[in-house]
This record gives sequence, C-alpha cells and structure tokens, in this order.
Amino acid sequence: MKKISITVLFLFSGFIISCGFHLRSNQDLSAVLPEVQIQGVNKHSELGRELINALTAAEVNVSAESDTVLTITRNNVSKRVLSVDSAGHANQYELSYQLDFSLSEKVQGESLKYGNKQRKNKQLVTLAPIQNLIERREYLFDADLVLAKTDEETRLNNDMRQAAISQLVRRLHFILKKNTKLN
Repeated sequence: MKKISITVLFLFSGFIISCGFHLRSNQDLSAVLPEVQIQGVNKHSELGRELINALTAAEVNVSAESDTVLTITRNNVSKRVLSVDSAGHANQYELSYQLDFSLSEKVQGESLKYGNKQRKNKQLVTLAPIQNLIERREYLFDADLVLAKTDEETRLNNDMRQAAISQLVRRLHFILKKNTKLN
C-alpha cells in the first residue's frame, strides 16, 4: 500500500511539473517601470499603503518626483441586497469593489518663450488608458450575528482591495511589456 501511494505521489508530481504549473510569484516591473509617482490616493490610506507595498515588492521605486504617474481615478466600495427572507429582511449581500487607474508619463514638449526666458514644457503621454478593475464577493447575513457578519464584511472588503491591487500590478506588467515590444 505504501509503495502504491508513493508511486501515485511521484506520478502526480511529474504530471504537475510537465504541464508547466508553477506558483505565481511577485511581478518584477523594474525593467519596464523603474520609478512611479502615485496620484489620486492618500499614501497613508489603506489603499495607498497596500499599493506602495505591492509596487515596492514588484521592484518599482515609488517617488513623489517621478515622470511616470499612476493615477487612481476611482476607488469605490458598494453593497447591494441579493435576497430577502419572508419578513423582508436582507439575508444575502453582494459587495463590489471598483478600482480605476491610468498610467501616463511626462515627456519634454516644445519650448515656450515667456518674455526673456525660455521654458521647457512637459506634456503627459498616456501609457495605459483608464483601466477598470472590479472585484465582487457575496455573503450571507444573519441578524443574530451582527458583529461577526460586520467583521466578515470588513475582511471581504480588504480581500477585494488586495485582489484588485494584485490585478493592477499584473495588468501594468502586461501593458508595459507589450508597449516595449512594439517600440
């Protein structure tokens, strides 16, 4: 029996390895996005801290003076009732988290003359147009367990935010890699 289970384990692990499966690791964006400035979100908010941590883990330097700008245009959480009981009380909700972002770069434009001085004008060039990320979760509500269900809702909101940030980093990696191949 022990030989059979060991054989099955080796066969299964060989199958997993041969199909190309591997755990997803942190994205390394440093080759395509060495430095970025974040706008549209407070860096001390939960989203701001988690976004900075995710970008730093992806080897991106987050700076206030970078020419590449990641703009968060929407950060919205909503909740809607999915079902009600016979008394008309909500017993199932859907939570939705929406995160919209765009990526642009400041490049040198034409020089403008102001009186005796000449100024170089920087223009924003869009690297990634506004992208929309939506995460949804459902949960059952029980009026007898209000504190536990409130805690569950908070954990689901945190989970959706983290999933959206991971998706944002993966999408940036894909878009920038695709743009560098085109150039």
